[in-house]
Amino acid sequence: MAFLCVDIGGTLIKYGLLSESGKLLSRNTVETPKNLNDFKLLLRSLVESYRQRIDGIALCAPAMVIYDEKAFYNCEGLPFINGISMKKIFGPENKDLPITVENEGMAATTAELWNGSLNGIDSGILLTLGSGVTGGFVVNGELVRGAHHQAGLFSLIRDELNVRGTQGLVRSNCSAVNMIRAINRVAGNENELDGIAAFEKIKSEDKNACDIFAQFCKNIAQLLFNMQLTMDVQRFVIGGGISNEEIVLKTIKQKYTEIVSEFPQAQQVLIYPELVKSEYSNGIGLYGAFYSYMQQMNGEIRQETKKELK
Repeated sequence: MAFLCVDIGGTLIKYGLLSESGKLLSRNTVETPKNLNDFKLLLRSLVESYRQRIDGIALCAPAMVIYDEKAFYNCEGLPFINGISMKKIFGPENKDLPITVENEGMAATTAELWNGSLNGIDSGILLTLGSGVTGGFVVNGELVRGAHHQAGLFSLIRDELNVRGTQGLVRSNCSAVNMIRAINRVAGNENELDGIAAFEKIKSEDKNACDIFAQFCKNIAQLLFNMQLTMDVQRFVIGGGISNEEIVLKTIKQKYTEIVSEFPQAQQVLIYPELVKSEYSNGIGLYGAFYSYMQQMNGEIRQETKKELK
């Protein structure tokens, strides 16, 4: 028995097979389609490739979800799938396959809580750095979903009050993808999404690359500082592909210390939380979608209706 798990991002779609015990059997990545028709064709082709091996489909995306409708709403970067049931996306030929949907941040936090860097932690926060910033809160050892299942929409936090529009949001200022794009642009690299090339520039101490990277890490540290003052957690967990680069956590920690040092009152009373790497790193969405699938199949997640979310 295996399950097709799909992590739908604004830039890339990650997909893979997980066994019933949660073992990752295979994984791949493809660019996210830019329209509904191509999106349907892609997802249906994934099912067709694995049809004889799978018993269900688990999806997550940076969006609000309506569980009983199997639909995403306010999906960041993919407005064309808003409100459309994933049952319809996969078509009548796959109507026998159970499908679950989950918010990307909650899925990732569930994975870390279940068997990752938040396991056994009473209070913590996960931030997954990608096109935007997703994640979730853990309080008393449990995922906090919020009154309307909207807790953890970090990308929509406004961190520049004097800047109008999306440029003043965490979605822009703390985007790992935007940081990588900016470095590759100034470096003249043809592939603006080449993370390896961007980090090579950072590690070679290229001034332009280091300046962009330092500002990115400072923005993340500022977000952590504000969250710590609000939640007072034991541990922050950083996920996403860039968390595999040791320099990321190292620099965020440095910037966090610098920010605290600017405020004597905070410096006197603030206890530093732990800052660690995600256990699942770049595959966190796949594991999270799987764990959420299991919870929903077991009736552990209460089914919401569209009416209740108004």
